[in-house]
Amino acid sequence: MMLTERIEGRRRAVRDHADFTYVQREEFCRLLLSTRRMVRSDEPDLNVRGLLDMETGTRFLIEQEKLFGK
Repeated sequence: MMLTERIEGRRRAVRDHADFTYVQREEFCRLLLSTRRMVRSDEPDLNVRGLLDMETGTRFLIEQEKLFGK
């Protein structure tokens, strides 16, 4: 099994988890620049970038290739 296939399988498992919200690039950038208290919450082994909203506990994720346009 190729590395990318393993990463995709693990990403699917994360997507199914209720505590995560996947967002598109525009939304992620808007959240990053907002006045909301956010901390980085990445999943480097999945090549996923994340933000954790400190007030609500909501975690917003995006795949690196979608964020950087690759």
